[in-house]
Order: sequence, then C-alpha cells, then structure tokens
Amino acid sequence: MARATLVRLAALVAASLILSSTPAFAPAPASARQATPAGAADCPAATPTSGAAPDGLVVGYAGLSGEFPFVQDVNAGLERAAECFGVELIIADNEYDPQKALEVADNLITRGIGVAIEFQTDVGVAPALCAKFEEAEIPVIAIDIPHPCAVFFGADNLTAGRIGGENLARVAQERWGGDVDALVALELPQSGELPQQRIDGAIEAAQAALPSLTDDKIVRVDGKGSLEGSLTAMQDVLTRLGDADHILVTAINDPSAVGALRAVEQAGRTDQVLIAGQNATIEARDEICAGTDAFVGSVAYFPDRYGDQLIPLAIDLANGVEPPDAVYVDHLWIDAANIDQYYPDACA
Repeated sequence: MARATLVRLAALVAASLILSSTPAFAPAPASARQATPAGAADCPAATPTSGAAPDGLVVGYAGLSGEFPFVQDVNAGLERAAECFGVELIIADNEYDPQKALEVADNLITRGIGVAIEFQTDVGVAPALCAKFEEAEIPVIAIDIPHPCAVFFGADNLTAGRIGGENLARVAQERWGGDVDALVALELPQSGELPQQRIDGAIEAAQAALPSLTDDKIVRVDGKGSLEGSLTAMQDVLTRLGDADHILVTAINDPSAVGALRAVEQAGRTDQVLIAGQNATIEARDEICAGTDAFVGSVAYFPDRYGDQLIPLAIDLANGVEPPDAVYVDHLWIDAANIDQYYPDACA
C-alpha cells in the first residue's frame, strides 16, 4: 500500500532538519547495551502500539550487503527482535547491487511477506522497488535511504555530520592550532540528497569552528562508500595535495574512512591527516582501540539496536496503524575517551 508520494519525500528531507531533537531512542549506558546482540533474552523495551503481531506475520528484510559490519549488526538485531515478538523474519541480501535488489524484492513478494524492510543505497531504483511492493499491497520501511512508498528509518544525517565535523575541528585545534590546509569529503553521490547531509553537516560544522577553512579548501570526491573505492580516491587526493601537511577527512561511513586511512598509511602521512568516520562500527572501533593517530573517532548509530524499533514498527504497519513519515536514531561521538562506556569489550 502506498504510504507517501514524491512530494511527501521532499517534505521528508526538509523534516530531517527539524526532527533531530526527537530521536527514536537515546544511547543507553554500557550496562544496558552490548556491541553484539545477546539473543532473545535481551528483548527491546519498545513495543508495538497496536499490540501483538498478526498470526503468521512474515517480515521480509532485504539487507544492503552482508559484507558490511554495519549491516551484520542490523541483521543480528532484527533476528533478536523478531524472535522476541514472535515474528517470522526472512533475511535476503541485496549485495550492494540495485538490480539484485529488484530480484530480491520479487522473491520476497512471492514468499508471502506481510511487511518489507528495504536497505539499499541507490535512489535511482527506489521507485521501481516501490512499484513492486505497492502492486502487492505490502507496506515498506526503508533504512537510511528514502523510498517514495516507505516509512523512513535511520540516520539524522545533518546532525550526525555536524557531530563529526565539530570533533574533527576540535582535534585540529588541539593538535595543529586550527591550521588546516584542506578538508576532504569522501561522498557517496548515488545514495541521494539525504545521506549527503552528513557530509554537508560535517563541512558546515568544521568551517564554523575553523574560520580559515574556506570553500576553496574543500575537496569533494566519490569514495563509493567502500574501503576500496575510498582508498583509491584518497590516493589520488594525497597526490594532488602533495604540499599539504594538515588535512581533515570526513567520510560518508566507516568503510570509506578506513579506506582513506589505508591510503594515508601507505603514503606515510599519518601525522598530516585527521579522519572522522560515520557509524562507529567495528572497523572504526578497531582503529580507535589501536590508537591510530590519524583516525580520531566516528559518529555512532548503534545499528545493533535498529531491530528494537524496526520490528515493532513492522507489526504496527501489519496491523494497519498509520505510520509516521520518519523515525530517527540518535547519534554521539565515539573516540578513545569514551569508547569503553558504550562498547565496553571493544578494546579488551
């Protein structure tokens, strides 16, 4: 069933600027959160507003790609929450490929799902996916990338970006006295306007804190949201910035940030670069725990807890509850100073 129009999608983008003060859930202290879901006994505090799940409800979840730790955390959290609420969950893999996402959607529909959870980053294929689910009268939740038929669930991108940019600038002040030659933005253009806000927010916050960081010092490149793509892109940027010795890097996600780090390490320039990630998944936590000077931290999204909200939301949709346009998660900065508080076993 259709839940939004393209006009409503535009409104959603605008809404992300004003809803950051009402996150879906606030980060819990270490005693209440584990980096890896603990199983069915660790059930969500949130419950569906509509009561129990309909008998025989099947939720179909198309994950972005099982190769990404962020997605692995989402998958595990969904499995735990589905078990808690007595919902059958089918997990499929979009393999980071828009054409595969279309095939997965067809397969999920033929398997009789009652609600779809879609996680794929190509906005160009979103209308075609929606057409399939709308024809089958299946409500949809879209993770992190808006789809015109779906309830949006995920990042408050502008706020997350600003957190990263503020902390990059803070560390630049501490280490370099605020003297910065360039800020490299590793983007993912194919994901569309909304995720791009985390890059825009980072640039905005860094420039506000570092007046000398003028527009001509901003270098935007497509890191493709992957380690390999960002490593290649950053190698090129480092060649272009051969005379620069104070470089900031803001990345669309942690694989991209780690790719930049590998390029910096290969070039022997770890004392010249400060990198901030987005997601605080295991790749970033490993670098934080290793004390890598160039990798200063990452903005947390806590994907291991996405299922705590997604499964109750799916049950409400199956019960015919009119959904919100969007549900946002909360974000905070993770670095060496606080990682033990939120991920107590990360540096064991």
